[in-house]
Amino acid sequence: MTNAIRVAPAQRLAVPRREYRNPPVHEVILDVQFQRGLDEPVLRELRGRLAESFPHVEQQNLMQVQMAVGPSGAGYQNMLSQFGGWVFKRDGGWLVQTAPMSITLHLVRPGAWPAGPYPGWPVIYPEYLRVHAALQDVYGALEPKRAGLRYLNRIAIPQGENVNDWLEFKVTAPQVLHDLYSFNLRQIWARAGNYEDISATVGLAKIEVGDAALAAANQGVLIDIDVFNLWPERAPPYQRLPDWFARAHDVENEIFEGCITEQLRQRFDNP
Repeated sequence: MTNAIRVAPAQRLAVPRREYRNPPVHEVILDVQFQRGLDEPVLRELRGRLAESFPHVEQQNLMQVQMAVGPSGAGYQNMLSQFGGWVFKRDGGWLVQTAPMSITLHLVRPGAWPAGPYPGWPVIYPEYLRVHAALQDVYGALEPKRAGLRYLNRIAIPQGENVNDWLEFKVTAPQVLHDLYSFNLRQIWARAGNYEDISATVGLAKIEVGDAALAAANQGVLIDIDVFNLWPERAPPYQRLPDWFARAHDVENEIFEGCITEQLRQRFDNP
């Protein structure tokens, strides 16, 4: 039994999608967490399930610390290793993690800073659908408690410029303060658009520019957008996760476009 909110197709956000030549997306994470976990034998059998699409497979172990008292009364600790699932990888920065209580699809663009080919949502979403279908008979009976779509955008802004001139997500402070050195802002919103089952966290932080040539004339800003369901009872059932992620991407797209200025859009369109 679930309390997921049904959303008719007509309620999807009508968001204009702008395709950039050099988008600032560095990481995209689709994550589903469940209210209960898989038994270890079932989890172990997943090793070959995704191997054709993700040929590099690694076992994941969970380390636990066990405290005990010896015969002399002195305390000591033991490190216990427990099987924690599989990590499937393939070239291009793709990763799938299957754990007892979660499934994660993770894409990281190569390098320390967004550069080079970026497949975009038209490639990421079908990849998620394949993973979703391949694991449905195993995870489908578990009730999700959280679904999340997270985009980490690393943005270069000219050195010495006021970041507020480049962003619509403003950094504000009392007038007595001068020469902004660093910042780390985070907001959690319970509802996005007209959806009762979609919430969002929006973060803005100053970061190092990971590319030495770019760092010489630019300062780094991270826009971190995490679209998720705030309340576990509003998580979509497994069968409706594809629709939820499609709607979550509409919301993420609108949040991102609302955070940036036309100046940045022109930067992202430069080759």
